[in-house]
Amino acid sequence: MPKDGIYYLARLAKMGNLTTDMVIQALLKPKPIVMYGNAWSFTGTKEYETKGIKYVAGRLAKYRPDAEVVIIDPEKRTEMIQQEPNLRMASSPFVYIPEHSGVAFLRVAGQIEEWHFTDRFARIIVETHLRFFVECELNLIADLKTFAAKLKSLAGIYRISAVVLPPNPLFGPLWKPLRDYIKRRRSGQMVIREATKSAEPLNTDLPQIVEKVAAQQNGEVYEPKEELPIGDAAILMAADGYGKGTITGMQEGRFVVIKTSETNRNFSFDKDPNPEELFVAANELFERIKKDRHMEH
Repeated sequence: MPKDGIYYLARLAKMGNLTTDMVIQALLKPKPIVMYGNAWSFTGTKEYETKGIKYVAGRLAKYRPDAEVVIIDPEKRTEMIQQEPNLRMASSPFVYIPEHSGVAFLRVAGQIEEWHFTDRFARIIVETHLRFFVECELNLIADLKTFAAKLKSLAGIYRISAVVLPPNPLFGPLWKPLRDYIKRRRSGQMVIREATKSAEPLNTDLPQIVEKVAAQQNGEVYEPKEELPIGDAAILMAADGYGKGTITGMQEGRFVVIKTSETNRNFSFDKDPNPEELFVAANELFERIKKDRHMEH
């Protein structure tokens, strides 16, 4: 019986002159990076096409360039150190689906956590292209029902901060005005910070907004009477995988911090997957998110 692991869903935001073709090029022929003594690279990456949808599947590998292992000689009852360059420590299967700017990847406990994968994945792409007017970020997609429940538990929201990136190719209708503004300004990213100056919380309906967005189904669309405030729109944008958002609120008399990156969409799947089967499972979830959140091209 195959053993299952937890896979996370994320979106890749491309900035500068980075194109989808350049991303695929980096996935197929990566330049390894070294961080804190460990090297990282993509292995076994190949291009595929299923039902007319193109994607790339492979693994993010973590390895030690200068590893050593201890060898036992049972006859002499001695130990000997042997050099084992490029010893693999762990690897995480993934699939990249350009149509959704989406990546699904396996969390490897203790070796390749979610933040490891998202950081290293983006760094390898940028380094492969020598940082020449290219940037990218891989951000996790929030589970809106979980996110809404956490926000609803707050007695008030006192700080909102977000870093959002221009989406490609999908966008959410509730934060489309913010997307259009960023696009008009030709901005690579936008940083938003709001904090109350008094003991009173911010004037925001964010918990109710997220709850209503999460409840959308069967073609029902949440349409607010007015355009969302910029801070609330930025949090929704980050929750859809186009940035990072943080909310500081009061809960049972103390301040707590809720991050969009900590309420993630995930699913259980084979740790050693067939690439096409992983694509089918991930693509189905990306399509469901697109439909439930009424995202458009």
